[in-house]
Amino acid sequence: MKFVKGQDVSYTALSGRSYKGTIIERKMDFKKGLIIKSTSKERDFHYLIEIQKNGTTEKILCAENHLKLLEKKKRAAKKVA
Repeated sequence: MKFVKGQDVSYTALSGRSYKGTIIERKMDFKKGLIIKSTSKERDFHYLIEIQKNGTTEKILCAENHLKLLEKKKRAAKKVA
């Protein structure tokens, strides 16, 4: 699944914890001159996301398979008698 900038996602860290995040930038949209390196050479990244973790905002490079689209909760329609 391809995500777009500004989209709300759920990020699953290597520890297994999930965090709510927002897509800031996609790899294919990075402008020339912006160099971002992954912490591990064999890991490839696809997205730069922003998450809230322990009361702070963090920016994380992650692969697409660590992300899931956040589904908006559907409200049940109340029937008026």
